[in-house]
Amino acid sequence: MKQKVILEWFVDKDVATRALGSPPSLIEEHNVEIKPELIHEGVLDENVDVHLVRPFFTTDAWLCVTNVVQEKQKTHVYYCNCCQQDLENFPSIGCDHCLLWTHLKCCGLKDRPKTRYWFCRKCHTNPTL
Repeated sequence: MKQKVILEWFVDKDVATRALGSPPSLIEEHNVEIKPELIHEGVLDENVDVHLVRPFFTTDAWLCVTNVVQEKQKTHVYYCNCCQQDLENFPSIGCDHCLLWTHLKCCGLKDRPKTRYWFCRKCHTNPTL
């Protein structure tokens, strides 16, 4: 499931589905989104290993992915999934399903939960997303 989420940061859902299908098809360069502003914020999360999806891309397509990630890293600020404010100075938590980050305060938490996995409200109520 995590591979599907990450793939959809770089290609549309149909392309990701074909890449994960049986038989799988490699993602070509022309299918990769190259505008950093359209790439999901999760690519910058140090806890997310974007290389999990490397096998699904041709060499040229993977080069596009790495280039767009590098461009996004140059200009990025993390924003809360709930209030859209900068995450920099406030405690936050990342959803283990959609991989978006939220201020603890915005999700009604005082401290990080002790559970191994945490899911935001949207993913907790609709786990098939």
